[in-house]
Amino acid sequence: MKVLYWAFFSVIFAVLPIAAGYFIDATRQGNRSFTDLISHGELYIVSAGLAAAAVGQSFMKKNHKHRFLHAILTFTNMGLFFLTSFLYADAVAPNAATDPEVRRDVMAQLSLWFFVITLVTTGISTVLAEVEE
Repeated sequence: MKVLYWAFFSVIFAVLPIAAGYFIDATRQGNRSFTDLISHGELYIVSAGLAAAAVGQSFMKKNHKHRFLHAILTFTNMGLFFLTSFLYADAVAPNAATDPEVRRDVMAQLSLWFFVITLVTTGISTVLAEVEE
């Protein structure tokens, strides 16, 4: 049940503003693609938030039956947090919008990949926390 709460309140609510932007754009006959919509770092910040929450959840646990797996997941989530935070900072840097060297399509692809990886690692952390209770 905790995994469903995590999926609904943490994941769905976190990406809801992006989905809302997509639907609002569609109702106004906008011509932005999904790639263009996520190319400004939105998924980076969602990934950073999910990873930070997973790390906090791991540190709050007192007894770990699977200490080694918890350690790997915690360090992985910490790494994802720092990496996605820096990538977000690069995506919203003052000159990123006008710099011709910034490839928005690559930023969108990377943010989607990091979002999926973060979903997997934080999801496993959530399942593991649920199993150990």
